[in-house]
Amino acid sequence: MSSAWDARLARRAARIFPSLRFDFDSLPAHPDAISLAGGVPPVECLPIERLAAATRQVWAEAEPATFAYDETQGHRPLRELIASRMRRRGADVDPDTIVVTAGAQQGIDLIARLLLDPGDRVVIEAPGYFGAFQVFDHYEADIVPVPIDEQGLLPAALERALATPPRPKFIYTVATFQNPTGVTGGAARRQEILALAARFDVPIVEDDPYGELWFEADPGPLRALDPHVIYLGTFSKTLAPALRMGWIAAPAALMRLLIDAKEAVDIQGDRLVQRAVVRACADSWFDAHLDAARRVYRARWETLQALLERYMPDGVRWTRPCGGFFAWVTLPAGLDARELLSAAAAAGVIYLPGSVFYPDLRPSASLRIGFSTLPEERLAAAIERLGGVIAAALTTGTRSGP
Repeated sequence: MSSAWDARLARRAARIFPSLRFDFDSLPAHPDAISLAGGVPPVECLPIERLAAATRQVWAEAEPATFAYDETQGHRPLRELIASRMRRRGADVDPDTIVVTAGAQQGIDLIARLLLDPGDRVVIEAPGYFGAFQVFDHYEADIVPVPIDEQGLLPAALERALATPPRPKFIYTVATFQNPTGVTGGAARRQEILALAARFDVPIVEDDPYGELWFEADPGPLRALDPHVIYLGTFSKTLAPALRMGWIAAPAALMRLLIDAKEAVDIQGDRLVQRAVVRACADSWFDAHLDAARRVYRARWETLQALLERYMPDGVRWTRPCGGFFAWVTLPAGLDARELLSAAAAAGVIYLPGSVFYPDLRPSASLRIGFSTLPEERLAAAIERLGGVIAAALTTGTRSGP
């Protein structure tokens, strides 16, 4: 029997999109294309042998009960490890207020599942993380973009968004080493944002995937300043994305519902992988691993900064992150980063245009550079090519967009 599936789809299916709404297959091919689009740890920062050894030990020592259904909230020693690390960063978190998730992405989904009805308003950063837009779209939310500057959400714009009825259900922010811009708010800006949230009684959901990847010093999470912040963390950027190991640290009043929502989605996480993460992170190994990874990312950022200064034409500006994986490059007025991408691809360099970091895909003169995955010589080739493409566009006057 054949079915006309279009007629059978739920209404919300019309709002299911891929997280990245851009067809890279349509770009010109190049025999030596270099991608600046990545936002993941490089292979050399993946502790493959350590994780493999920990996994072998866990499997060898596992009792039969470990292979059964249990621990929807997550393996207790893993929650204790997470709570301990968060306390070291200034956030007083109890293991009982943590739910282990399949990456921070599932955490975003569980929070949206609990808090959003169709038509509810959600404040997000503009530009911001497109994976969050994807979740909020699915729950039929009204996404309210609030612009950011070099310290994050602009307080005046945030105040207007919070004061406009109906009141938003929550504020979603990557407050530390933001994706896509790499910016981090200072103490005064963070207090302004928290004060506005408290004044309008709107919760903050803090997504902090890069928080432990600082170059100089840990700015700490928002959660360290306010115990009411709902915090999302992950091991995807510090250990390996394939682990799909994240967590929610939430107010105690939400825990029962979060655990039940987690159970409804996938019953539980992988109990063996959770034990392997605990085993791998033992004996201060994790701190040494992070120290080594930070040195790699800091060196690559310093290399990128020098390359941008060398190859970018006059009028090009960029952020200067103090941690994380990204820098945000803004082209001179009149250039559209999306329009320019075809020429860049033909020259052998790929990036993510700024438009994909807005829920309405608006034209943007900016682009994201992910510097975590590329060694110095590949970064140099990519930025030299990109600088040539931008210079050519400025010289020929082929400007379009904003």
